[in-house]
Amino acid sequence: MDKNISRELKDNIKKLIEIGSFEDAKIILESYKKISENDFEIYSMMGVIAMMEGKLDEADNALSYGLEIDGKDFDLLYNFAYLHEFSGNMEKALKYYSLAKYNAISNDQKLDIDSKMKSLNIEGIKEEQYFSVNKFINKPVDNQILELFGNKEYNEIVKKIQEKISERHYEEVISICSYWITKVENNTGVIYYFFGVAANAIGDFDSAIKYHKKALELDSTLADLRFRKSLYQHEYSEESTDCIGCGKQGFKVVNVSNQSISEDNKELVNPIRRWVSCENCGLIYANPLPSEANLNKYYSLIAKEKFGGIYGNIDDRFEFLVSMANKRLEKIERYTGGAKSILDIGTGIGVFTGTALDRGWNADGLEFTPEDCSYAKEKFNLDLKQENFYNFREDRKYDVVTLFEVIEHLHHPLKDLKQINKLIKDDGLLVVATPIQDTLYGKKTKENNVFWNVVTHLSYFTRDVMLKYLNDAGFEVVEISGSNEGMGRMEFYCRKISI
Repeated sequence: MDKNISRELKDNIKKLIEIGSFEDAKIILESYKKISENDFEIYSMMGVIAMMEGKLDEADNALSYGLEIDGKDFDLLYNFAYLHEFSGNMEKALKYYSLAKYNAISNDQKLDIDSKMKSLNIEGIKEEQYFSVNKFINKPVDNQILELFGNKEYNEIVKKIQEKISERHYEEVISICSYWITKVENNTGVIYYFFGVAANAIGDFDSAIKYHKKALELDSTLADLRFRKSLYQHEYSEESTDCIGCGKQGFKVVNVSNQSISEDNKELVNPIRRWVSCENCGLIYANPLPSEANLNKYYSLIAKEKFGGIYGNIDDRFEFLVSMANKRLEKIERYTGGAKSILDIGTGIGVFTGTALDRGWNADGLEFTPEDCSYAKEKFNLDLKQENFYNFREDRKYDVVTLFEVIEHLHHPLKDLKQINKLIKDDGLLVVATPIQDTLYGKKTKENNVFWNVVTHLSYFTRDVMLKYLNDAGFEVVEISGSNEGMGRMEFYCRKISI
């Protein structure tokens, strides 16, 4: 194939990827692959698409094959490093970021790698060593251990603990920690943290709570494992609760973690999160439950940071979010024909609402966080509604109601679904998108599943529980599909059948 034609074709594929048109990109890629099977750039793009779709094994296969063709290509190495970072394998992430830097062809690429390694707090590691970095705890903790303890033997033991955790050899972790806790007189908070991680993984949840609490009491900076700024408060506004779905008593604990490995709790929410499964309906929910007042304060704080702070710049994902909204609306329109009105509950900064308006819908966006509403008004001239949908007039009904990544934040998910049923016209549509615990992603990541560590999530659905809740709330599920957001998120398209 002519080089100019080949370049133009690949540039077009990249543009399709950038706007989230993955299916179109894959069709062209497959056609191009038949003509030029050994073009390593094909596999780099295939890997990127698979990652965006949450298909991590498929991404690994594509990028690995590309590296077999050209093991020195910057984009392949960078994408492979990002895949391992995303999967929590920081040892391989470090290795391939280092190789990408070594094979960079411009200073900008090297600076980008330096910035990435700095953000991961691994810039001080000798790149040729590639030693195991614990995927349960970020590098600031590791560095502090090495600074606090000059004992070479102790440092080797810490590395051994990290290695055993990464291999999921938790009984050995507990044995090593049990020995070394008697050998160290102070600064043992991190050892107790490792105790907590291992105890949770083997299902000893009472010990996991005890060890995590002990770790935080010994070192209050462990309440913010990423940045070591927010401190443990010892007392938090929270209370034990019956099931937030069905209201019944009786549960079993399914996970205990220090959530600050993923998110800073801002000294408002207890970093120790206990997840339980209701013995009646099967819903997984947080117990004890953080207070609604503190969660609202937390929402406001992260909303202020979201557009350039720890949650990243929304502008960087804008085209992807618009593309995803269009795909969801295309599917909704296939099920609804000439429907006109749509309500997006928990619309955030209003991307879905604005996209629906662009497509000719009479669209309302409901959002409770004032900072998000202000952003939507300033950036998009969208007037989002800050209302309680329980207070809507009886005649205020919509053809479609959507809840994208919302139901897991609600304090009363089943009750709220039943109320939402009343907002939908007869034979109308409800669309719910939420992380599902027993997807392939959830089964693969197990105790390392990132959704155990989202501060504002109050529930976690399995597929069967989600289907039961939707049916009990008066809906018939007509389609289930994976979300473009990936990581085990699923979308449920439902027809209203009753009130």
